Amino acid sequence: MPLERIKLLYVDDDEDDVLLVRSLLHKVPKPIFSVESASSYSEAIEKLENNYDVFLVDYKLGKETGLEVLKAIKQYNKYAPVILLTGMENRELDTLAMQLGAADYLVKGEFDTGSLQRTIRYAIRDAILMQTLEVSANRFRNIFERSADPILLIRHDGTMVKANPAFVSQFNINPEENSDSFSFFSLLTNKEHIVLARKCIEEGIELNDLETNLKINEGGEIDALISIVMHDSQASLFQVMIKDLTALRIRDEESSTLKRFSSTGRIARIIAHEVKNPLTNIMLSADQLKAELPAEILVETGDLIDIIQRNCHRINQLVSDLLYSTRFTELKTGKYSINKLVEEALEMAKDRINLKKIKVVKRFSEDICDITVDGEKVKIAFLNLIVNAVEAMEEEKGVLTITTAAKDNKCIVEIIDNGPGIAPEHLDRLFEPYFTSKEKGTGLGLTNTQNIILSHKGSIRVKSESGKGTSFIVSFNLS
Repeated sequence: MPLERIKLLYVDDDEDDVLLVRSLLHKVPKPIFSVESASSYSEAIEKLENNYDVFLVDYKLGKETGLEVLKAIKQYNKYAPVILLTGMENRELDTLAMQLGAADYLVKGEFDTGSLQRTIRYAIRDAILMQTLEVSANRFRNIFERSADPILLIRHDGTMVKANPAFVSQFNINPEENSDSFSFFSLLTNKEHIVLARKCIEEGIELNDLETNLKINEGGEIDALISIVMHDSQASLFQVMIKDLTALRIRDEESSTLKRFSSTGRIARIIAHEVKNPLTNIMLSADQLKAELPAEILVETGDLIDIIQRNCHRINQLVSDLLYSTRFTELKTGKYSINKLVEEALEMAKDRINLKKIKVVKRFSEDICDITVDGEKVKIAFLNLIVNAVEAMEEEKGVLTITTAAKDNKCIVEIIDNGPGIAPEHLDRLFEPYFTSKEKGTGLGLTNTQNIILSHKGSIRVKSESGKGTSFIVSFNLS
């Protein structure tokens, strides 16, 4: 049950920082934060008996550092959640703090009320979970089996011994059913993190919330937070808890995309209203001038009136296109096979694909069910993505890979090219109206595609790395 009141000790000798944290946490309606402060190591030690729910500790504290306070708190209560604060980013300090048992590490000036509250809440939650797991083996088994997050038991050398259902499902590895021994360290892609994890296990030090990258089944990877703690007093087994950050970030990205699209649509409607009214007056005036001016004056003015009319029509068309591309589309839905829609979109792009001699690789799931969509509009969306992929790749060297799959009650289509990739500074602007890197592009193709997908209450994301190609992931709800 979430705490209704959280008792927090903030250890910092800077009164302004203490006031700032008090102010940030005061804005939180629930839970209520009761914030006390200590300005020195000795004062903090004296207050440990007050049974705080969580500690915020500044790294610089005069003679002693925040790490000394962290050690003292952990000696008093090894489960106590401690969040270390510092004035600037420092990877070595971050690593050392995690080795000593800090729940998290924040840089002053880089967090707000939401992120601070969330960090505190997660720190308390993780501390309670770790204490529960160590105190009661039976309760551990219950959490182990039912946890939505992957949990793993490993030996001193990293060999996997037991995995919960969430781990087996996501990583497609079950240590109990396979005679081959799997090493947890083989899942880590970062060599420094492998060294750190081995060191923590060898020295019996807890590793909490290390953000890293893990390999999953079928060659995929996820961003994750991992924690490694001793599972029993003999130190023969260690418990690895994994929180999938990729899924959380995808949800945040999808929510942000929808809000941005809605905001762009509102701005487009305002612009259209403010532009079209005076534009109509200009067009009517130009028509009237052309109709009423004497022939000799029209000859003297040349084609000036025609220029005004053409450009007015052009502006009007641009505004109409902008409105269309940023307004949720009306749909005529029916049941369609996603594989068939992709095949038909590929057929529509066949000439372009053949012209550049692009190799097409199809990895379609055969047991995927039909989805309720506007088939013609979804085909247009897929066609836009396929054409963009084809245009991005070199002639005779391009490989277009399209996969379909059903996962977590969603139908997912991924369109992958091996082109040059997209510059990082352009990724956030890809779906903006009129943004394009093509010489002859309108900048509305991806905006229209996003419009179609969002109108189906689906989502579209892009992953790209310079020199390694681009992947667009489209998902539709199956229910």
